[in-house]
Amino acid sequence: MPGPTAGPVTGPARGGASAPGPPRAASAWSDESVAAAGLRAEDADFVTVGGGLAGFAVVDALRIRGVAAARIRVVSPQRRPFENLGRLIRTSQIRDDDPLRSDSGARADNVWGFPGYALHEAIGRRTLRPLWKVLTEPVGAEFYNPSPRQVARGLDREADRIGWYSMLAPGQAMLIRRRTEGGFFCLVHPADHSPPYVLRTRHLHLGTGYPALGYAPELIGYRLRHGEYFSAVNAYEPHEHVYQVLRRRAGTVLLRGAGITASRVLQRLIEDRDRSGRDVRILHLFRDLDARPPGRHGPGPATEHGWRYQAFSFPKSAASGQQREELAAMSAAERSAWISTMGGATTARRRLWRRQLDRARSAGCYRALGGEITLLEPSPRQGVRVLVAEPGGDGPLRLDVDFLIDCTGMSPRLRDNPLLADLVDSGCAGVNAAGGLDVGPHFEVRGPGLADGPGRLYASGAIARGGHLATVDSFAGLVDAAQLICDDLAARGVCTPLGPACSAAAWVKWLAHRAP
Repeated sequence: MPGPTAGPVTGPARGGASAPGPPRAASAWSDESVAAAGLRAEDADFVTVGGGLAGFAVVDALRIRGVAAARIRVVSPQRRPFENLGRLIRTSQIRDDDPLRSDSGARADNVWGFPGYALHEAIGRRTLRPLWKVLTEPVGAEFYNPSPRQVARGLDREADRIGWYSMLAPGQAMLIRRRTEGGFFCLVHPADHSPPYVLRTRHLHLGTGYPALGYAPELIGYRLRHGEYFSAVNAYEPHEHVYQVLRRRAGTVLLRGAGITASRVLQRLIEDRDRSGRDVRILHLFRDLDARPPGRHGPGPATEHGWRYQAFSFPKSAASGQQREELAAMSAAERSAWISTMGGATTARRRLWRRQLDRARSAGCYRALGGEITLLEPSPRQGVRVLVAEPGGDGPLRLDVDFLIDCTGMSPRLRDNPLLADLVDSGCAGVNAAGGLDVGPHFEVRGPGLADGPGRLYASGAIARGGHLATVDSFAGLVDAAQLICDDLAARGVCTPLGPACSAAAWVKWLAHRAP
C-alpha cells in the first residue's frame, strides 16, 4: 500500500505572483542562478520527498547508521508517516483492528523484524494465539496479519525515537533539478504559504507513493458529463454514504475489482446487509471471470469464482528467496512480464470471506459477472445505468443499479504526478518497461540527464515498480529498499555500514526506545 503524493504546486505564491526561480525548462540549476532568482537556499546532506513509509524507511535506516537528524530533511505535506496510508485504509473499509495484507516480521518501524507484531500482540493481550498462528501458518492456520492500529502505533513510536518531526520541512515539492556543482535542488512550497525556497542537497530520495487514485476512464467521463458524484464512487475516496443508504433501504450495488479492497468492500456490504435485514443485491463485475475449476492453472496464483488467491501481493520467495535472485538476473522486459503475471489483482484466501460469499450466493443476493464497462449514464429510475460488454455476448448487458463502487486500485502512471512527469521530461529520470522509474540495484534513479557525479537520486516504493525488487511497495520491500540505498550511501561516506556489532547495538537502543 502507498505513501502521500508530494507533487508540484502550480498555484501562485504569496502576493499572487508566480513562484520565482531559474528557468523551469533548464535541466540543471547553478548556485548562481538560484541566488539571482532571489530564492532562499537551505542545505541538507540528505533530502527525501513524500513523507510516507518509503521515505520513513530510508530516514530510519540512516538514523540507525549514525546520520544526525539535523543533516536530514523530509519534504512532506503530512506530519505522520502513516497519515495518508491510514486515510486510504479507512476509506477502503479496513477498520483499525482488521487484518492487513502483511506478515508479523514485516515492520517498517523495526528493520530487524524482531520482535514481530505477533509477539507484541501476544504480550499485550496475554494470549499465545498470535504466536500459534505464526508457528503453524499457512498449514494449520491462516497467515498472521497485523492490524492498522498495530502498524500506526509502531510507526509513531519509532518516529518519536528517531526525531522524525524535527526533520520535517512541511510543504509540497514543486520541482527537482540537478545542481551543476553536484547534487540536487528541490524547490519547496511551504505549507504556511510563505515564499518558496530551495533545499540544496548532495543526495535526494523520492518516496511519493502512487501518483494518484486510479479513476477509471468511464467513471471520469460520467462525472464530467453529468456532474454526479453520489452514485458512482471510487473505493479509495470517502463513500460512507453508500453504506448508510443501503442500511436504510433495499438496493442494488455493482462492485468492480478483484483485489484486496474489493474483498473488504464486499465484506462490509454483506455484514451491513445481515445486520440491517435489507434486501441488498450485490453484482460483482470481474474483468475476466475464469470459468475453469478452482485451483492453480499455470505459474500464476490459484483461482476460484473469478478471484485470484495469493497470501501476499507477491510470493514470499520474491522478497528473500529464489525468485528474488531470478528476478535480479532478468532483463527489464522479463521482469515486467513476471511482475505482471505474479503481481496482478489478487486477494488473500481468508475463510471468513469465502464463507460469506458462499452464503450470499446461496441466498441469491450475490452474483458474479464477467466483462468490461463500456458506458455509464444516469438511470431513468435512480442511480446509474451501466452497459457491460460480456465476452462472447451478442450485445451490451444493461444494468440499472443504485450504486457503483469501483475498486480497480491506484494509478501507477508516473504522469499522473506532475513532479514525476517533470522529472522524466527534464531527463533526470528514465522509465522502465513496467512504467516505473528506471532504478538500479541500489534504487539509484537512472536517466539521460543524470551524469556520473558526487550526488545520487534514489526512488523506492510504488514509483520504482518493475525494478530489481518485486515487493518494493510492501512493508518488507520498503525496508529492503532502504537498506540497499543506505548500503550505497555508506560506500559514499554518508553513513556507517551496518555490521553485526553496529546492528546489535542499534537493536538494543530500539528495544529500549533510546535515540540512535
